[in-house]
Amino acid sequence: MTARVMAFAQRWLLGLMLGCYALAGAFPGPGERLRALRLPWPAVPLTAPMLLLAVMLANAGLGVRVGDLRGVLRRPSGPVLGVAVNALLPVVLLPAVAVLLRPWPDAGEVEFLLVGLMLVLAMPIAGGAASWGQNAGGNVPMIVAMVVGSTLLSPVTVPLGLRLAGRLVGPSGTGGLDDTARLDGLAGAAGAGAFALASVVLPCLAGMAARALLGERRAARALPAVKAVNLAVILLLCYVNAAGALARALSRPDPDLFVLAFAVPGAVCGLSFLLGGWLSRWPRRDAPDRISLTFATGMNNTSAAAVLASAWFAHRPETLLPILSYSLLQKVMASVVTRPGVAGRSDTGPAPS
Repeated sequence: MTARVMAFAQRWLLGLMLGCYALAGAFPGPGERLRALRLPWPAVPLTAPMLLLAVMLANAGLGVRVGDLRGVLRRPSGPVLGVAVNALLPVVLLPAVAVLLRPWPDAGEVEFLLVGLMLVLAMPIAGGAASWGQNAGGNVPMIVAMVVGSTLLSPVTVPLGLRLAGRLVGPSGTGGLDDTARLDGLAGAAGAGAFALASVVLPCLAGMAARALLGERRAARALPAVKAVNLAVILLLCYVNAAGALARALSRPDPDLFVLAFAVPGAVCGLSFLLGGWLSRWPRRDAPDRISLTFATGMNNTSAAAVLASAWFAHRPETLLPILSYSLLQKVMASVVTRPGVAGRSDTGPAPS
């Protein structure tokens, strides 16, 4: 029964996410209260979305077999290229977006769009890239190595990407952002780096350590329960992240705003996949490796971006709109890139995206 439910959920995850968005727009109250909840924790404030993200990434870490990574590390050029390109995405793509949006009449809408995209593109590679890459016939251990490497480096790459991108699109750059003070604070020691370490890296390492302690046999027995918990957490986090932004946007509908929040992230997402596909042809790699590089470049951890946006831009919930749309659109793009007829199944079911 559990296996059938999980197979259904994996197949219709995009539809389930849309259902969570619809629920958040119609009944935002519980989600807003959960989003605002602060949990007692020494030294640092811990919110409910941060806790959900940590559980999700711990579950993802539990699905990583360290032994599968050893062979990949013997040829590190591919994983290094994938991690490096993914980390450089905000620096490469955001200035072009800022220039193209100069004629847009509402500077406030351009600002929240750029900030939302900056947060998405600065995040590490999504764990869901392994699932989609496997379905497309990619080299799964290579994708997992890139996901793990990108995650472990995120306390450095996330604030660095935010700082560099903020300079490029700020007043001294393209001028897409009039004020980068909050982004500078986010890129500081107590901002994105601390968030990435506490909410992304440590939970993932904890999950990997738990698998090593359990052993492969006991870990395999635990995986069905892990999949079920992971699905529930993904959908709950999806609802909580969407509650504030969609409720406000739907209460005062702005067609131009919705067009901007879907069209631009869609174009950026498509360019990310195209860039990954183009760069994957440079190294002399076989088709599975090229597929892996394409998905690693094209998919970012939008769940982490949404949690970070909720914490630092609660006064501007519209910042979540491009993040939510990007989360959906990268799955649509991944399904387009995936070759039909190639079957596969990930180790932990739906993975963080």
